[in-house]
Amino acid sequence: MPTQDSLEQIEIGELIMAVDDGRVAGDGFKLSAAPRALVAARLADVKTKDAATLITEGGRAGASLVVRGALDTLSVLLHDGYNFLNALPSYTISKADKLAVFTSYGWLQGEIGGLDDARIESLANQALTATPLITTPAYRYPTALLDLISDQLDLVNANQPTATGGAAEAATSQRNVALELLRTANGRVRFFYCSASDDEDQTTELARIGKQPRRDAGAAEAQPFPDAPGTATFDAAAKTLAIPALPTHATSLRAFRKPAGGVAELAGTSTGTTVSVTAMGPLSPGVTYELWVVGHNFRGDGPASNHVSHTG
Repeated sequence: MPTQDSLEQIEIGELIMAVDDGRVAGDGFKLSAAPRALVAARLADVKTKDAATLITEGGRAGASLVVRGALDTLSVLLHDGYNFLNALPSYTISKADKLAVFTSYGWLQGEIGGLDDARIESLANQALTATPLITTPAYRYPTALLDLISDQLDLVNANQPTATGGAAEAATSQRNVALELLRTANGRVRFFYCSASDDEDQTTELARIGKQPRRDAGAAEAQPFPDAPGTATFDAAAKTLAIPALPTHATSLRAFRKPAGGVAELAGTSTGTTVSVTAMGPLSPGVTYELWVVGHNFRGDGPASNHVSHTG
């Protein structure tokens, strides 16, 4: 899943590129081709890999749901198998033979016992393995039951690798490596700005790319917090909030969302006037959210806009 850290570094990278786009040749703070290309490449890489974490997390959630459903169905089918054996008439099978058949299918001592997920899988596999080894056909699980068990077991086996998060973990690991490279590139731009002026790390140009200029002890604040945004409007189809213009003193825009009964969380960032509320993940179906935006600069967040209500 995207994180606040990844959204913040993407925000800084986008701000660097946007500010540099507005600089003219001869501006001492204009990036040369190499560092600009480095930020652009690493920014694009993090965006791609951040999006991939969402996709794989969605796949993990979907696969988990499939596995859960298949295991629940297998539990019912295994009970059907147990009941089939238990219903074998005493005149067709001796007690010793019935216990032997129960044991062959994994029902030790002829008892059902606890059916946690691991045992459900084990019993399902045992049903497929043991059936052809039982010499009396009348004592075997019915073919129709075995087919159903096999189908559900195939669903479990096909979806378990994704459901256990292997792909999501790999995507997150790749994103984190790319994120560190972007963080380094963003930091190198800060050092470039510091070296481009005799003001060094006190240059006010740093504020334009979301970095705080160093101030002398006791000096007044170089920049105020952002002003309040204008009225925010919500696009339900695009899942975005928009305002007429960036608030005064803001270098970027941040969206927040708060589910009913939950806590507020950062939902998305943008250097423009439109920002996604699903950058940190999709909205949960049926859940009502409060949505709002704030202006942001290196000092922090400004006042919140009006709150918009939306049910996912």
